[in-house]
Amino acid sequence: MQAESQRSDVALYFTLTIISVLLILIGFAPSFYLKAFIHAPVPPLSQLTIVHGAVFTAWLVLFVTQISLIAADKVALHRQLGIVGAVLFGAMLALGYSTAITAARLGHAPPGAPPPLAFLALPLMGITVTLILVVAALLNRRRADWHKRLMTAAMITLTPPGTARIMIPLGLAPQAIWIALGIIEMLLVVAALYDYRVHKRVHPAWWFAIVLAVILHIGVWWAFSSPAWLAFAKAVTQS
Repeated sequence: MQAESQRSDVALYFTLTIISVLLILIGFAPSFYLKAFIHAPVPPLSQLTIVHGAVFTAWLVLFVTQISLIAADKVALHRQLGIVGAVLFGAMLALGYSTAITAARLGHAPPGAPPPLAFLALPLMGITVTLILVVAALLNRRRADWHKRLMTAAMITLTPPGTARIMIPLGLAPQAIWIALGIIEMLLVVAALYDYRVHKRVHPAWWFAIVLAVILHIGVWWAFSSPAWLAFAKAVTQS
């Protein structure tokens, strides 16, 4: 029975990961992955953007590989590749912050989004939430029940930029950011409900992730109309 529930758990984490990766890849297809073919009306790709996109894509591939190794019961190799994942994540983090700040400095923001300095709140706060989840997962790497849930939650929190871009051609540009944040919360609630159904309780890792997602949602909503955030954003982009 325990082995069956573990296989079911892995299937859930794999499904949530694939959904998250697809949201990211589809969302960034016009402006990054397929830009050379469809000539989307977005700012040209800078060297920083290309490097960030390449490192980010490499981390996505490694993440899917890692969860596939767990599904194949190759735990030793999963742990060895974890070192590579940590290094890639660190590079992705630094490039993500830099890319977001540079875009705000240049006055770039997606259609329907708030002005660039206000919009900067979404990537900066979003990356920080992902960082908290990944650090918590690494600190709990020997506690598999915590580690796998926190890493899955971290992947889910990376989806808003991609999800929001999917909403734009659907005519939902003004609501895109809020839909994207809502999808984070929805996916985490689905995971929590699964835990309750299969394990008869919601694991604390899901509660932790849900609280962070709600804080992110509130934080972005506050920042979009906050003079204090604008002052902070100006300082960051002018430094």
